[in-house]
Amino acid sequence: MLRAFPKFIFASLIVLSLLSFGCKNETKRTYTRQQEQKSIEHKNDISGERFGYLKQIDLKDGNYFASIVFLEYRIKSEDGKAKSTAKFADSLEVLEIPEGYYFCLKGKSPETILIDTSAEIIMQTLSHDPSGTYKFNEIVKIKRLHELYSTKKAERFVQIPFRFSIKQNTVQSITEKYIP
Repeated sequence: MLRAFPKFIFASLIVLSLLSFGCKNETKRTYTRQQEQKSIEHKNDISGERFGYLKQIDLKDGNYFASIVFLEYRIKSEDGKAKSTAKFADSLEVLEIPEGYYFCLKGKSPETILIDTSAEIIMQTLSHDPSGTYKFNEIVKIKRLHELYSTKKAERFVQIPFRFSIKQNTVQSITEKYIP
């Protein structure tokens, strides 16, 4: 029995030393089976004149951002064979309007774009005179438009198309398109 005791002590010392080497205070990286989502987004450079619905205006860190659902439009072919049921890429609905144009919503979710602090904003139906006639081509400051979109009145404006002049992913001008 005494011979087995030193072997037991020797084996216990080996186990304790292995445990002490394995118990370090370092943090080890653990891996999970779930794949990490890629947070890198490749945003296309948006420039030029575009039409769309102005859904919201947000103020973050002193900058104004517009949430816009852009419209895609096409002209009917000369032979008149194109129909309003023509499919557009990523379209939700297609509308035929006079002069042979087709409009469609390009996607479900709006794109968020920075609005230049000196952007020119022209509204057609924002206010009216005492007789009820709209004050067309009314120039509005971005702060007033932001305040308007923070109220219940904005529900009417999210259904009105706007023309956006965009340069390098920054809105330079916003013009409401009057629809009688």
